[in-house]
Amino acid sequence: MKRFGRLFLVLLLSGIAVEGVRAQTVLSPGQQLQETVEKVTGILIRLNDDSRNDARKQMRLLCDAVHERFSLAETARLSLADHWEKRTDTQKTAFIALFGRFLESVYLPWADRYNGEQVVFVREKIANNRALVHVRVHHGMLRIPVTVRMHLTGAGQWMVYDVTAFGVSLVGNLKAQFNHIINRHSYDKVIRIMEEKTAGHTSCANSSAAAGCCLD
Repeated sequence: MKRFGRLFLVLLLSGIAVEGVRAQTVLSPGQQLQETVEKVTGILIRLNDDSRNDARKQMRLLCDAVHERFSLAETARLSLADHWEKRTDTQKTAFIALFGRFLESVYLPWADRYNGEQVVFVREKIANNRALVHVRVHHGMLRIPVTVRMHLTGAGQWMVYDVTAFGVSLVGNLKAQFNHIINRHSYDKVIRIMEEKTAGHTSCANSSAAAGCCLD
């Protein structure tokens, strides 16, 4: 999980340079991703400005912006894999909410470590309602290849549901951990662990953004 911390935030929360993208009536997955990261770049700059005293407000704006482009429900479903279908509708709804708080508690603390990293668009591949967006994260002299997986919603929005870097995907990493715990212990054990990890953490996404991410 830790290896995704800074990289995941850098990817979603930094400026993205798009090379050679043609103007289109309907924005492509890469272009929609660009809109989101451009939106939050200003928030990150303000969040890391020591002269400001509105960090809580900026963090809430940051969280809402990420939720607008991140498909929490799809990531939660894929992370549980075969165990998802065994859950009741009530359990699924509760899991998505807890899963969201869990991801926030793991990744949002990295937001104040943004240091001007840039994400450069390389290419995208679209097949039906799924897309792979290949980018490079520029961090100093490092050039880190990253693949962003997105899916198209009925509202015409391309939503991020997985990020792969260093040969490991966010979903794959979580799926392996959840599957191990459930097979060795139980589904309830997964819930208890996430509850312990998120103790004292309140979701920073507003209700409208959170609802939007979970109904795609």
